Amino acid sequence: MSKAPSPKNQWSWARPILSPEHGATVSLGVCFLLGVWLAGRWNVDTTLALLTVFAAFELQVPLTLLIRRRQLQSRLVVWTGIYGLVAAAGASILWLRTPVLGRIYVVTLGVLLVNLLSVHHKGQKTIPNELAVFAGLGLALPFAFTATTGLMIRELLGLWLLCTLVLSSAVFTVRLRLFGDQALARAAAYHVAALAILFLLVQVDLLAPALAWTFLIPLAKLVAILFWMDRYRHLKVTHIGLMETGLAVLFALWAGMVLSG
Repeated sequence: MSKAPSPKNQWSWARPILSPEHGATVSLGVCFLLGVWLAGRWNVDTTLALLTVFAAFELQVPLTLLIRRRQLQSRLVVWTGIYGLVAAAGASILWLRTPVLGRIYVVTLGVLLVNLLSVHHKGQKTIPNELAVFAGLGLALPFAFTATTGLMIRELLGLWLLCTLVLSSAVFTVRLRLFGDQALARAAAYHVAALAILFLLVQVDLLAPALAWTFLIPLAKLVAILFWMDRYRHLKVTHIGLMETGLAVLFALWAGMVLSG
């Protein structure tokens, strides 16, 4: 006789599927809070925006697993539906109140599509895709601000790019741990290009100079890694994750104080 499924197994589908990428979660939180910081207040729409952002972020986890496994599994389908419905409902309500949010939705859907296509072609860990993911996470800043205030100001473009450039630094410094000097050229090229973009943003008044100085955080990290490359390459992944989390929080505090001033 076959055993009857235990109550635990019967309800296994009800366990939430959450992202294992803690760095991405921290980056999302940093960007959202900076958007709220810029808005200067928290209201009902802010809470709805937070719920929407969380659901949209977690949606990609079961979707990614469905694409990788090439088969429908009840738990993955259930949580894809739950996260999708919550994200769609929250986004729709906010869009009806603030139609200009539609511009952010278009970019967000584009990033999600790029990520899912990369998963399908097994290129999720490529540099272009990881940069696109961080750009998507950075959209939490203009989304939080616009949902809270009902406004979309031109400075949001500069702040979004700043968050993307600062947080994307981790894409290259993590590769330095994995590949050492082989990854140095790309890491250096990225940071130089980021500096050029930030300089341009300051020149066209899309970013305050005081905010641009926050890029000293990833620059200092890169220099420190180069000085202690051998030690850095032997660090545990958890220690590197803690370091990146601490630097992301430091960036949020620095940028937040500038925005408050």
